[in-house]
Parts: sequence; C-alpha cells; structure tokens
Amino acid sequence: MTVALKKHATTLVAKLKPSQRIELANMLYSSVSGSHPGDHDLDAAWEKEIDRRLDELESGKIKTIPAVQVHAELRRRLNEIQTRRIPARRSA
Repeated sequence: MTVALKKHATTLVAKLKPSQRIELANMLYSSVSGSHPGDHDLDAAWEKEIDRRLDELESGKIKTIPAVQVHAELRRRLNEIQTRRIPARRSA
C-alpha cells in the first residue's frame, strides 16, 4: 500500500460511524481469514474459548473486575517496576 493510498483510506475511515468501522473491520478480517493453513482451527479454538469464558461469567463462576481497578493495579505495578530500575541518586 502506498503512503498516499494509506492516507486516503485513513481519511475515509475516520468519516465512518463506529458501527460502520466495525462492519468494515469484520469485512477486512473475513477477506483474509482462512488464507493461512490452520486459521480455521485457530478460529474454532477461539470460538470454544469465548464460549467457555462466557459460560463461566454467566454462571457466576467468575466475576469481572472493573476497568478502573485493573488500570490502578497496572499503574501500581508499573511504578514498582520503574522504581526498581531507576538507580538511587547519590548526593554530590
């Protein structure tokens, strides 16, 4: 894809409603899905996994975690990692 074509496509896609973008994404995915050996098996495995997770959620076996809580925990962990990587400043 040329740079000009990519820029033009990006401009056009930006004008679409979210539902239209989803439709386009699905269409694009479908156009390449199954083009590689094993894609069908992978798609079937993901379908099975999605069904398993939904069953667990709907049965109450698992609970969701609010995004705010997940993000806060990730920020805490990242800060902890960054703190360990930054050497302590020495006074001159």
